[in-house]
Amino acid sequence: MSQLLAAHQANDLLSALLQHQPIDDVCTKPYYHDLLAEAERMLSVDKAAHMTADLAPYSLLGMQLAAMHRGNLLSAELYPELRQAESYTLNWLKSCFGMPYGHFSHGGSDNNLQALWQARDSAEIDSKIVYASRARHYSVDKACRILGLKLELIATDADDRIDVSSLEQACRQAAPVAIVLTAGTSLIGALDPLQPVADIAARYQCWLHLDAAWGGALLMLPEQRESLHHLARLDSLGFDPHKSLFQPRPCSVYLSRHLPAERRQTDYLDSAPTGRVTGSYGAELFLSLWLNLKVLGEDWFYQQTRLRLQHAQRFATLLATQQVKTWNGGSGIVCFAAQGQGFDDLVVEGVLSKARILQQTVYRAVFASYQTQSTTLFRALPLSL
Repeated sequence: MSQLLAAHQANDLLSALLQHQPIDDVCTKPYYHDLLAEAERMLSVDKAAHMTADLAPYSLLGMQLAAMHRGNLLSAELYPELRQAESYTLNWLKSCFGMPYGHFSHGGSDNNLQALWQARDSAEIDSKIVYASRARHYSVDKACRILGLKLELIATDADDRIDVSSLEQACRQAAPVAIVLTAGTSLIGALDPLQPVADIAARYQCWLHLDAAWGGALLMLPEQRESLHHLARLDSLGFDPHKSLFQPRPCSVYLSRHLPAERRQTDYLDSAPTGRVTGSYGAELFLSLWLNLKVLGEDWFYQQTRLRLQHAQRFATLLATQQVKTWNGGSGIVCFAAQGQGFDDLVVEGVLSKARILQQTVYRAVFASYQTQSTTLFRALPLSL
């Protein structure tokens, strides 16, 4: 169970299952096979349109173990082995980012909501303003609306990073309750400058959150450990292993320097649940990551992360040799300006995606899979390039 079934094996199994089902709709059986064909088509390693990671080798087995283990860790006393696996995996992530507290969650949207919830409830200043860059993830907007906070957007520089001088000016005019930075913007994978913004957050005594849903894998690398000095100035951080650490969804983690407050005791739990967005959860959030970490070791994740980042850089270099305008934020996303129906065809096929930079339509390649080859992807581009 550590590998996917081949397409013909899955088709045979599906046909055998459906043969014994009383299905009246003649369109139903072909639909199941079409669904399988769609999945197989998008599994190709040259499908670089979006943040769809190739799974680590033992992820499918981890998913099966998670499906078999129905433990709910809101009642952790009943599942000591599962709790131990969770603690092992969570402690690794906490050590990578230098954070004392954390919990697994369902994704970056939950993490951004969690951070701003904590920021609002622990604020020492009377403010409802949140500053984030124009390149922030849309979930920051949602979180502010839910929490009754006022989001104000800060301009970005030519590299899609928050403009520090504009942020400083905004804070002088009105101090915020929180500042949200991004490590790995959705457009080009840019990383906001942490140190100067941390200085600003300290001056205005506001919460500093880093949305590292995509770019967190870069910050985890041992050679980036000097960044821990800057990460130590964060109040919270969110990271999605299902985006850039080769894990199935959902697998996300929220890390913080502040322990979420306990909420009202319930009549059916031994201990009160903490104030976090994530409710009932179990093995599905972390067991695949745990299994791969135990079998392969942490160095495997670092090596594969380096590999996909190297391929992204190589792809950008190949484009530059053709005098193509290129944007590379450094975390595995490359955008480039080009024209022609052939590029639009690649978008339809899922090889590339479209985006807009400074009102200009560009094409976007996301190196989420450690098996995506820069040269193969480059050769797929129209020769008119």
